[in-house]
Amino acid sequence: MFPLTRPAHMKNTQRNLPISVRRDKQLTNPHNGPVAEATSASPRSGAVRHMTQLVCAWMLVAATARGQVAAPTPRSGWRTTLNVPANPKKESAAPAVIDLRTAMSLAEQRAPELLEPEAERKAVPAVRAAADRVVHRPPRAVMSLGPRRLSGGAQLGWDVTAGVYQEFSLGGYGRHLGSYASALEERANANYASAQRDARVLAGLAWVDARVARETLAIRREALAGTKETLRVAEARAQVGKSSPAEAALARALMGSVEASVLAALGDITVADAQLRYLCGIELHQPFELSGSLNTEAHEIDENGIRQHVLAQAPELARMRASARALEQAAELGKAASRPHIELGPSVTREGTGDWIFLGNVSLPLPGVDPFAADNAHRRMEAEMARARVAVAEQTALREVEIALHEREHALNLRESLRVGTIEPSTQAVREFQLQYEVGRIDLTTLLAARREMLNAQERWALAAGDVRRAEVKLLRFANDPRLLGGP
Repeated sequence: MFPLTRPAHMKNTQRNLPISVRRDKQLTNPHNGPVAEATSASPRSGAVRHMTQLVCAWMLVAATARGQVAAPTPRSGWRTTLNVPANPKKESAAPAVIDLRTAMSLAEQRAPELLEPEAERKAVPAVRAAADRVVHRPPRAVMSLGPRRLSGGAQLGWDVTAGVYQEFSLGGYGRHLGSYASALEERANANYASAQRDARVLAGLAWVDARVARETLAIRREALAGTKETLRVAEARAQVGKSSPAEAALARALMGSVEASVLAALGDITVADAQLRYLCGIELHQPFELSGSLNTEAHEIDENGIRQHVLAQAPELARMRASARALEQAAELGKAASRPHIELGPSVTREGTGDWIFLGNVSLPLPGVDPFAADNAHRRMEAEMARARVAVAEQTALREVEIALHEREHALNLRESLRVGTIEPSTQAVREFQLQYEVGRIDLTTLLAARREMLNAQERWALAAGDVRRAEVKLLRFANDPRLLGGP
């Protein structure tokens, strides 16, 4: 009776509908115009007008009971208007377009792994400020008080002595503390650069995973379309008695298997996208699209140049070397702290006789046992172990470069071999077998075998193409050369 439309924000309830009651002869809806004439002449029958008046009265009573309108005075000719606000159109945000380089650039700025090295960089100036101070130990005040007595026991007065002493290191503590602050600053910068490079590489690998998952989904959807066509032919042949119903059942089983693989590909996309969002700092529900081809042209890279510069350019090695230098400076700082300190300062004494004595004092420790010998030995041990880890990391970097170069070359050969040797022949075979099966020259198992071979080859090709890109991204961990990605 009342053609009401509800905005989405009203959540399928009428409790939020503001109803205003006006004295008039016409029942209207602000969205649909006049609904019915209540008191004016109408071609409708009296029963229809009476029913309309009853409906209006019921709505007014219900609204009054809910407290949305005031109770009406006894007058005739009411007009009820439902003031329903218009449904605002939500502007959908345009999806972000992310290619491989964009993903790596975003990760350099937004990856959560950058928070810890960034906090380390912010804390280094406090160490530098402590190293720049003139003195590094607080002064020491000394005061002595006692009576002065004669040999006969008579007291002349009180002797009072006060002095202030300041310690100065004989081992260059301030200089070593400055060197330690510089080493910490170098380590913080190296850690941040290494975290940035790791974020770039991880974001690149995540982009490749997401791209491979989408390529796999496209392949499986195309296979699903072909399988549906095969099922259609198999069911038609079974209905006319040209083949066994088992053939149609086998075609349905294959289609179910391909449908399951499509769902699995969608799950892989979800996982890869979640990792890419995490590394690139993309909000959870912000849409984005991947751009860029998974299949890139094979290009030459300077393998010898990468091998020669890996030890100098790898941020991971720079980070470990900076950490080893910081530990060495910490050991030197410990030795400087354990070396003797000289105390200098003035003192003033007022004797009981009223005389004043002003003195300059020097305090030197006697040679003896180093109280920090165990701590210094432990720091030196940690520095030597860090140096050993650097040597191991250098050999590991060379090994990883050789593996990445081999993986790239192997994936390139495999990708081309699958394209030329398997995908193209199997695709042609599927087209011919499909036509032959429709005319009854071959059975279904031959066609299904060809389809499985084609699908397997296409998916292996997608994985090989992804391995090429992964190997190129991994090489960026050791050599900051954008030409590794096929760029200028």
